[in-house]
Amino acid sequence: MISELNSDQKRVFDKVTKTVSTDNEILRLYVSGEGGTGKSFLIKTIRCWIKKIMKKDVIVSAPTGIAAFNIDGLTIHRVFQLPVEHGRTAKYRVIRYSTIKIIREELKNVTLIIIDEISMISNVTLMYIHLRLVEIFNTKDLGNGWFGGKHILFFGDLLQLPPVRDKQPFIKLSNIEIENYIGTLGSYDLWRNLFSYDELRINMQQKTDNTYKDILSRIRIGIVQYSDIQILLSKKINFKSIKIEDRMQELCDYISVLSSDTVCLLPTCSQCDTLNEAILSNVFKGKVLQVLNSEDEDSSRIAGLSRIIRIKLGARIMLRRNIDITLGLVNGTIATVKSVTRSVDNKDDIEKVQIILSTGVDYTIERVSVKCEVMDRVYVIRKQFPLCLSYGMTVHKSQGLSLQTAVVDVGNSIFTCGQAYVALSRVKTLEGLYIINYDPASVKASKLAIIVYSRLRKQFRPELKDISIFEGNIRKMLDTMWMIPKNIQECQIIESEIPKNLMWNVRGILNNNKIYSCANATMQCMLYCSSILEVPYLVWMIRML
Repeated sequence: MISELNSDQKRVFDKVTKTVSTDNEILRLYVSGEGGTGKSFLIKTIRCWIKKIMKKDVIVSAPTGIAAFNIDGLTIHRVFQLPVEHGRTAKYRVIRYSTIKIIREELKNVTLIIIDEISMISNVTLMYIHLRLVEIFNTKDLGNGWFGGKHILFFGDLLQLPPVRDKQPFIKLSNIEIENYIGTLGSYDLWRNLFSYDELRINMQQKTDNTYKDILSRIRIGIVQYSDIQILLSKKINFKSIKIEDRMQELCDYISVLSSDTVCLLPTCSQCDTLNEAILSNVFKGKVLQVLNSEDEDSSRIAGLSRIIRIKLGARIMLRRNIDITLGLVNGTIATVKSVTRSVDNKDDIEKVQIILSTGVDYTIERVSVKCEVMDRVYVIRKQFPLCLSYGMTVHKSQGLSLQTAVVDVGNSIFTCGQAYVALSRVKTLEGLYIINYDPASVKASKLAIIVYSRLRKQFRPELKDISIFEGNIRKMLDTMWMIPKNIQECQIIESEIPKNLMWNVRGILNNNKIYSCANATMQCMLYCSSILEVPYLVWMIRML
């Protein structure tokens, strides 16, 4: 494995192994690199060397199950026993002393802690990791007892997706956040004051496709060139239909003829739900639809488990919970439904679902129980199958994946920095890329992350140039609509009650980029929607107009 390392990887490998083996100083290092620079292979090589040469243990972890599985590790919440609450940030909780003693005994031979995909770990979670390690290894009163006094190594790209709800790991916690989440006063900048920096720059994933590699390198830092736009537009799916419903059918048919491992990466959950339902209905015709109901019919979505799950035999599904990381049964694992087992007493009640993994291994999935805190010390326990359809997957869920073929939507629905880059960089070559929509204006990079990279390069890698912040004005391209968003409701217009000479002619309003806004359609809906017209004040206002 060492002989297969490139010059960048070998430099970092030597730095890590030398520091860890001599033990003269504590290693606290952040290693960056764009997607495909071989971070995962380097992690496995370092881990193997420490185990074989030093006879020591290494903790390898990541924020998500699928990212942890890719590096043969565990999730940070499982390793460090961190609190989890769905939909909001959990407060830090000190674990019992008896549990601490057990964990301390299990980790007594650990010399290095590796955390991958650091960009998805918030500044709050980073502080939680530090506090938990201090708690486990009892280094609170030591002068250099940060992170339990252990060697710690971060991998990841700050220009990929940021944390979903909280702030990025390099942003210092405010005193208010410290008080709210931890219950103490004062704050310390763990990122800036403790960690050194190195960078991997040799792309190993797209090394056979230099054109695509260069495009991704520019998109990563938010640069859009005309030539890049033309190349990516050439990969766009050309819809022939005018009606949105017909375009959805076209998309389903298009995906069905691609390779069986093709994944459709979409920005939002609603887009994924719509596409999954459409493919289930249009592609798997004639097969029996299975409806899996939760015990609580009144709850909509709690703990990330759906109230109703619709599947068919042969449909492709994705796990929503980490069941067994050693077997690859993690949150994000894709499999196929083989069979279902019904209850003897109630034929409509499904007790088990048998799935087939991509490795060909069968596994039986049962309902899981999830405890959720809905109010302070008030909990709800839900039982549901941790499954969902997986023809469409959110871009956030895909970070860390490496795909041969993917259909991506990087159009107007992109809502955060780095999202377009992560979606496009999951595919190894241009040949395996298919695009539904592409909006060059959606290609954005985090300015804060670029500033942090410039500071780190100047301090630790002065031979590297600063990353320039792209300030160009990119013309927006409107999407080709292939689905009706769930938040858009049809307006009921009673034509008989609207005199023909009162139809409003509201001219379209131009945005700064010379594209018409949706104000015209919005005004028409307001003026003629029957439910809106029932409001007395609006009726009076319209009559005055």
